[in-house]
Amino acid sequence: MLQFEGKDYSLEAGESVLDCLLRHGQQVSSLCRSGACQSCMLKASAGALPAAAQLGLKDAWRQQGFFLACICRPSEDLVLERCNAAASYPAVVRRVTPLSPNVIGVQLTRPTGFEFRAGQFVQLSRPSDGLMRPYSVASLPSEDELELHVALLPDGQMSGWLHGAVGQSVSLRGPFGECFYQEGESERPLVLAGTGTGLAPLLGVLRSAAHHGHRGEISLFHGSPLLSGIYLRSELEALSEALPNLRLFGSLLSGAEDELGAQGRWQFELSPLDQLIFARCPKLGEHRLFVCGQPSLVQLLRKRAYLAGASLSRIHCDAFAAPHSA
Repeated sequence: MLQFEGKDYSLEAGESVLDCLLRHGQQVSSLCRSGACQSCMLKASAGALPAAAQLGLKDAWRQQGFFLACICRPSEDLVLERCNAAASYPAVVRRVTPLSPNVIGVQLTRPTGFEFRAGQFVQLSRPSDGLMRPYSVASLPSEDELELHVALLPDGQMSGWLHGAVGQSVSLRGPFGECFYQEGESERPLVLAGTGTGLAPLLGVLRSAAHHGHRGEISLFHGSPLLSGIYLRSELEALSEALPNLRLFGSLLSGAEDELGAQGRWQFELSPLDQLIFARCPKLGEHRLFVCGQPSLVQLLRKRAYLAGASLSRIHCDAFAAPHSA
């Protein structure tokens, strides 16, 4: 049984809290329904939560009983309420720049009072209808703009709108996520891996590492079917001036044979991303890892990294899940 805003709701066997509340007509925000976007966060004021329901939340939120309704399947009664874990801020789309044939960079004015770590993500809303999508912040906190990377999806409601939204107002909620540079570990080796716009949080981590003078080895692995999908290559190469131990690898798929080999400081290989990572970094006992991309890829890399010796406490994941179609 669930109690939410003073009313009781029956919970079917195996049903998530989100599905139960929606089935009973309650309005609860949700996007991915896979625990990635954190838009469905609620608070349990009584009852024991399953550990999986708080996966990826920061300690302060877990201690307050915050949890993700979409992946919470409780084994006992819960008393629930809405929570305001993150504030909302107004912003304006300042510039939109093509980064690749399928990715645009969106620069927003930084709202007053908005504090974040480069690599965390925000939930961006369109005020006209409340349409919401999560995007990672690639820029540094010292900058006066927020840089987002947006994949242009066929018939994408938000990406299509943002493509021509210069001057438009948006709302930001956040920040969320654990993909940010850990200060005080300047000698620790880092592995950063992602596909597509999973580069955005990884770029935020790299920029922070350069800002703090990181000296340990850093290996960036970016996956794409074609070379054109490995975007911002020149800017990433330029970071090697501040990060001399930075290694850049591109994972390409079948049909890209003529693009293989060394190009500048990049090394491109015809290899699945996971195989490339563990061929280049077979032992990860001392590394800190940042893994971003599709949930299935993130789960695979997290498991393989753990088997390669990485501590789970040093594996930071940001899964990019498509909005639920229901």
